[in-house]
Amino acid sequence: MSKTRRSPSLGLIVLAGGLSTRMGRDKAGLPWHDTDLLTDLLLRSQAYPFSERIIAINRPYTPHELPAKLVRTVHLVADSYPGCGPLGGLEAALHSGTSEFYLVLSVDLPFYNFAPVPDLVKLLRHQPDLLAVIPRTENKQDQPLAALYSRQLLPAVADHLQKGEYRLRRLYQAVPAAYVDESFRPALYLNINTPEAYEAAKGRDANSCRQVPVVTLTAPDSGDGKTTAATAAIAELTRRSYQVAYIKSTHHIVTRQKIGSDTDRAQKAGAVSVCLCGPADVPEGLSKEDYILALSQQQLADLVLVESRSHGPFPRIDVTQADTGTLVDDILFLTGYRSSAI
Repeated sequence: MSKTRRSPSLGLIVLAGGLSTRMGRDKAGLPWHDTDLLTDLLLRSQAYPFSERIIAINRPYTPHELPAKLVRTVHLVADSYPGCGPLGGLEAALHSGTSEFYLVLSVDLPFYNFAPVPDLVKLLRHQPDLLAVIPRTENKQDQPLAALYSRQLLPAVADHLQKGEYRLRRLYQAVPAAYVDESFRPALYLNINTPEAYEAAKGRDANSCRQVPVVTLTAPDSGDGKTTAATAAIAELTRRSYQVAYIKSTHHIVTRQKIGSDTDRAQKAGAVSVCLCGPADVPEGLSKEDYILALSQQQLADLVLVESRSHGPFPRIDVTQADTGTLVDDILFLTGYRSSAI
């Protein structure tokens, strides 16, 4: 007969004390959903009844945008071992906390929705000897900063820090741990470490609210290769069985389609519909960018590519800066059809 135990008390630890070196600014304070990443994560955490929420952070933070009931479950701790990465924040939080287990999250997980938590807790009930539960995504990639850890690990965490061993992987690989397949929802574990990844996440998030996702291909000057990039992307996306619509923003008053024109090239590349949008097409009182976005939502397609120097909707890819080898995958990420990070 297999051993089972009651569900352990579960708290939440948010690691928000990192140096954000690659980002160049504090990730916890990055704007997100009319607030910041940290506050938005705490608001999302209401999806699960955590017994407490501990923020490991080395700067002042006032949760003034949180509901009063949620605020009562939140308290802050500073690293006792500063400059030691996530392990230092984990030590401070475990030392401060009272729960048996914790879901430990890095602050830069803008798409984490807490849906995996019930299944992770269920695993603890059926395998009571576990001290860690680690999600695994594509290519068996461990996600240790979206995992469960027992408070019993506190002595081991302190021992690793005192010995100068700061890698979290070394901790959980040395104790009874389970690994959970999360390869079917890798987008939950996308983190943002660079300004480029932050912009990509904002673009993907914007498209999640649209009926038809949109990406603008742009460039500083005419002749910089926007149409060449667009037609190549349309051809490859069509080969991958995506239906692509194409909208060309132009400054010309006459907007008839001609043989050999940009819209003609897009149609021959496989676009299921093509539109020209000139100044005369934009209704009075509406910006061209807003009109193009409205037009894009009328297209019967899986996604819309807009070609524009300055009027295309967000998100945008500057083709002069983009890697042509990954352009299609970047488009699919921004439209939500691909989960791998840019």
